[in-house]
Formats: sequence, C-alpha cells, structure tokens
Amino acid sequence: MTETDRLPKGVWAVIAFHLLNLSLWSVGQTAALVDYDRVADWGLQDPRSLVDPVIVQVNQAIAAADTVVLLPIFAVAVVGLLQKRFFGVVASWLALGITLYWPVVFWFSQSFYGRGGTLHVPISAPTLIVPAAFLVIGAWAAWYLARHRALFR
Repeated sequence: MTETDRLPKGVWAVIAFHLLNLSLWSVGQTAALVDYDRVADWGLQDPRSLVDPVIVQVNQAIAAADTVVLLPIFAVAVVGLLQKRFFGVVASWLALGITLYWPVVFWFSQSFYGRGGTLHVPISAPTLIVPAAFLVIGAWAAWYLARHRALFR
C-alpha cells in the first residue's frame, strides 16, 4: 500500500465516529422498538413512569425513522469512506447533518415539554454535554470531509 492509498487519520476518526453512532443508535433506537422499557432501564430512552405516554410514542416513532433512514446512511458512509469513494463523503454529510440536527431537536423538545406542562425528564448536565459533544464532533467531521473531499473519487 502506497502513502497515497492510505486513509488520513482524520478520515479514520470520521469512520470511528460513524461506527460509534451506528452502535449507539442500534442499541438506543432500534432496540427500543423491540423492548422500550429495557432500553430505558439502560438510560438510553426516557422511562415510561417519568414521562407523558405520548412522549414514549414519539420516541418510538423517531426510533423507527432512525432505524430505517439513519442506520443505513451510517453504514453506507463507512463503506464509502473505506473505499475512498465520494458517495462515502455524501453519505457522511447526510448522517452528519442529522447528527447536527438531533441535539437541537432534543433540547428544544425538552424546553417545549416543560413550557407546555408535559410530564418529561428535565434536562440535566449529561443531557446537555453528551449531545453537545456529538454536535461539535459532527460539525468538525463535516468540515474535515469538505476540506479533504479531493481524497475521494
């Protein structure tokens, strides 16, 4: 393998981020479709006892959408980046766009639930910090791939 065939460390970091997301979303979202309460016990969904019943239904609807849309995009992104194909960059941007979007939706939904008097789990330090970290890493990854898109054919 020549030096030009190797993937830069930044691309490996983006791939690792996609694989982390693929794992977390599979457990936190797809598994919630099968056994919501178990996933809630793991802390990856809101417990039924602490939220309005409609929030559980909304969470499961989002989990279904993530399963059928987001997980395949992460998988295509990983395969494409490993093959140094431009479709991997495009799939990455799609996945990273959602990665930028979900923390903001989450924070706003919690705020609006509170304003509306809906029973919900209030925002805590981890629910501020973890989504913020994903947002920052996602923004960096999108920027990095834009700056290095010439690596991909």
